[in-house]
Amino acid sequence: MNQPFDPEFMERIVQEVIRRLVERGVVVRLAANIDEAELAVSDKVVTLATLGGRLVGVKRLVVGGRAIVTPAVKDELNDRSIELIRR
Repeated sequence: MNQPFDPEFMERIVQEVIRRLVERGVVVRLAANIDEAELAVSDKVVTLATLGGRLVGVKRLVVGGRAIVTPAVKDELNDRSIELIRR
């Protein structure tokens, strides 16, 4: 029951995923070079639960200038060599 690959359908899926991430207040930006992967989170309190396993391949976590980042998140970022940026 293999159906042929439909690029238009795949594009709709990708757009829906992006829409849901934006709706949830999470903006994900991956540069063309995977070494520059960045995850931006708009939450006022950033916890490990907030990040929900989205740190794979990320090099920088961007949070709001006044966001509270829990010690557990800071430890996780340190363990993964991920830079924390406040904007």
